[in-house]
Amino acid sequence: MEGARIGVRLAAGHAHAALVAGGEVRQAAGRSDDDRALSRMLRGLAQGTPVRSVTWDVSAELDPASAGSPVAAVRILPRMPFRGLGSGHPSPLLRALVGRQAAVIGGHDLFGVELAMLDIYALLRDAAEAEAQGLTALALTATGAPGCHDHELVAGELIRDALPQLRVSLSHQVGGLGLLDREAATVINAALLGRAEQVVERCGRVAGGLGPLTSSWFVAGDGGRISAERLRLLPVLGLSATGAAALTGAARLAGVDDAVVGLARPDGLAVGHVRDGLPHVATDLPGPGGVRMAVPQAALTPISGSAAASAAAFALLAEHDQHPAVVAVAGEAASDQDGAATDRARAVAARLPSATVLVEPPAELAAIGAAGTEPSAWLDTVLYAETSEELARKRAVVEQRALTLVAESGARLGSERVVSSRALSVSFLRSGSYRLVVRAGGRAEDDA
Repeated sequence: MEGARIGVRLAAGHAHAALVAGGEVRQAAGRSDDDRALSRMLRGLAQGTPVRSVTWDVSAELDPASAGSPVAAVRILPRMPFRGLGSGHPSPLLRALVGRQAAVIGGHDLFGVELAMLDIYALLRDAAEAEAQGLTALALTATGAPGCHDHELVAGELIRDALPQLRVSLSHQVGGLGLLDREAATVINAALLGRAEQVVERCGRVAGGLGPLTSSWFVAGDGGRISAERLRLLPVLGLSATGAAALTGAARLAGVDDAVVGLARPDGLAVGHVRDGLPHVATDLPGPGGVRMAVPQAALTPISGSAAASAAAFALLAEHDQHPAVVAVAGEAASDQDGAATDRARAVAARLPSATVLVEPPAELAAIGAAGTEPSAWLDTVLYAETSEELARKRAVVEQRALTLVAESGARLGSERVVSSRALSVSFLRSGSYRLVVRAGGRAEDDA
């Protein structure tokens, strides 16, 4: 057996692992709070088989409610709000994470026109006061950053030079149009920078115990995998990864690239879609604590109620979908002692046509999906183009940037591809304004 991959989901002190190689799947589970025990578990799972990669779902380890640290939030605005900054974000989670709130003059419009010069003196003063207050990270959100992020880059460099111990998170690296959603994601990202550093180092150390040729990767919320370096910079990308990994695992076990998927859990059903082997994702969906963020995650529709009610609802959805239907058991073994998730999956599958695929995975579904993830990238930006030729040129630049990120996530040379590229006219801005959303993927160098 060659080219084996391992997927691991860490949650609540437990590790669920799956080794996938060819048509064989092995599983293991155990405690995750001890490095040596976790290493022994993975070595026992490998049983001497060369493992090319370990891909980790660490979304539970990056829960901002328990793992986040208070940060300073600084907005870069062309003018100060008349009534001040207010009492903060409506979410209790965001209010708990923002230990200090401030604003400085600066920013651009979405077309890259500078609206005001950046007040670097006020910026550095606020950053120094944040550090003096004991805060270790700062979230910077500038007006117009999706169109021009010059002020964020300058601000970040100035702060790093003057206060090298203060971690900085920049909103344009997260993406998204809405200022509040972008700021929310940037605050959560900044709050998780310290925790992400610990998680990345630990996972890399444990994976390295399988041999010098074993690489370590992480599942992103869009269902692809990203590098350790990218997770260190943008831990917010690793949130909500479990649902996307479960969709990937269900489709792979069913042997299909396109499907409507029902994930059966003890308490209900979650319905999602897989297209071209990748889970369907969306932005601006509720994330941790119900906070809407400009970060892609699997679009899952929950269906609660009895098994019969779940079956009826999913049957209706599957009837109007042109792709095959897949029903998969996604409940954890620890929470499914009475087989509730399995019973629900069987009840739903029995209600659907015979072509429906019922998946009862030989290991934890999200761990299988983690093992099967491929390199991916998602970019969401704004651009202005007066002609179709100019739009094509600027679009090609963004697409190439996405392909570069895919290559950095271990894609095999030549396998990088643009999965989707949508240029949407922004009606509330002047003619020629577009929101460009690019998704790219590739085949992993360690593909089995």
